[in-house]
Amino acid sequence: MNIYKKAKMLPVMLIALALVLSGCGGNAANNSSNTPGTTPSGNQEEASGWKGTITMYAQAYTPDAKNISGLRKDQRMLRVVADEYEKAHPGIKIEFIDEEFKDYTQTVRVKAAAGELYDIFWGQWADLNNTFPKGIAEDLTEYFKKPNPYIPGKPTWQEAMNETVVNETVSPDGKHYNINGDYVATAFFYNKDLFDKAGITEAPKSWVELIEVSKKLQDAGIVPMSQGPDYSWFQRHYLTDFYSKEFETISGYDKNPGISSLDETIAISKGLLSTTDERFMAWWPLFKQLTDTWKKDYLTSEPGIVANSAKNDFLAGKTAIIYDGSWVPNNVKDANVTFELASFNFPVLSTADSQFSTGIDASGAVGGPNGAFQFAVSTKEANATMKEEGKKEAVIDWLHFVGTPENVERIVNENGNFVPTWPGTKPNDSMSELASQASKELKAISVGGSSPNLGKNLQRVFGLYLSGNINFDKAKESVQKELDTAIKEYQTKNNTDFSQY
Repeated sequence: MNIYKKAKMLPVMLIALALVLSGCGGNAANNSSNTPGTTPSGNQEEASGWKGTITMYAQAYTPDAKNISGLRKDQRMLRVVADEYEKAHPGIKIEFIDEEFKDYTQTVRVKAAAGELYDIFWGQWADLNNTFPKGIAEDLTEYFKKPNPYIPGKPTWQEAMNETVVNETVSPDGKHYNINGDYVATAFFYNKDLFDKAGITEAPKSWVELIEVSKKLQDAGIVPMSQGPDYSWFQRHYLTDFYSKEFETISGYDKNPGISSLDETIAISKGLLSTTDERFMAWWPLFKQLTDTWKKDYLTSEPGIVANSAKNDFLAGKTAIIYDGSWVPNNVKDANVTFELASFNFPVLSTADSQFSTGIDASGAVGGPNGAFQFAVSTKEANATMKEEGKKEAVIDWLHFVGTPENVERIVNENGNFVPTWPGTKPNDSMSELASQASKELKAISVGGSSPNLGKNLQRVFGLYLSGNINFDKAKESVQKELDTAIKEYQTKNNTDFSQY
């Protein structure tokens, strides 16, 4: 669920939709009662002797941003952390990249090819594992298995991290290319004033009620929803439900917790996550019940491209509901809207909605470790300056300093759009109800990581079906073609022998 991925500028953004976090605000409260780690003796930077400037693109956490739209101008916590580091490490300067990218993936590709990638860059785990060129990000696995000098009492850095997230984001070959410290959640946010105008007194609690509410809004001359129908998000609710009893099977092919790209590919090849299994697309007609009440403008559009327009429609009171991320309350606050905002979760489905429903609560399936606190270190192949003697050790040391529970908490909470995930961290009060999601076992099921193009191709077919441009049979045929192409690409790229599974 790649929330910020859509934003590609964002995820994030989840995200990010455009998910560049269409507006990152929040309170700057620091809930931590701990003091950030101080510089220990014998740390890596001091051992390396390197001096100079470390560049970092921190995405939604960029401090003092002037050029990145949607970010609070008073966001400073990462700068505060950097100042603390610089004070303890004379000769080291941390420089944050204040630049907005229309196509972040392409920017990374171009800079890496030229050997000019930033020392530390924002990289979502799915992109690092599948989309970005191989060899541009350092394998951090060995550092995960060693102590972080700024976290006393932990034998390894990994022990200070969220174990579920670490297992969920590992690459097919068992490597870790980023540190991941935040969690994003999604919900239906609605304009309570418009609900009142339509005579709707309560938020829908079931799928049937959601459709009824949408029709009531239409009858009252109010547009229920108007946005890109995000396949990568909505599939998670349905597939997580319909395949809940097969989660252990699907996630077990590579013998690691969570569903990796390899797990997904094997499940497709075996006909499980495939159109040969009725469950895989049974939710499409069900979801069309909802989009048939939407304004048609964006149904065939790439969600990330129209995300800002859709959100502006909602903030302007032109639409009653938007399905978006945990940053919406901050967006509303920043826009100084006058209507009352409320929200409700994706409803639990029943067998009355679909014969394939298992009745589980999959409302949190879209959320996960797909926010903005995902930082990778560039390799010397992607960044010529990393060839300087001792520089990699210095960059890793700065990442160690950023990657402590205390600093994760301070940085994430100031931004206010996400929940810090590491054990011992506390979220802002406004996010307290979401905190438990970040520590629960992730059992979300989705398809899209098998090849770089699979997600966007499925999105295209999804939009054509929902808009009525193709029927269900044609959509099914097209989807299977994309799945077949994706697993062939994966097999070729990774030299995978499907017969051993």
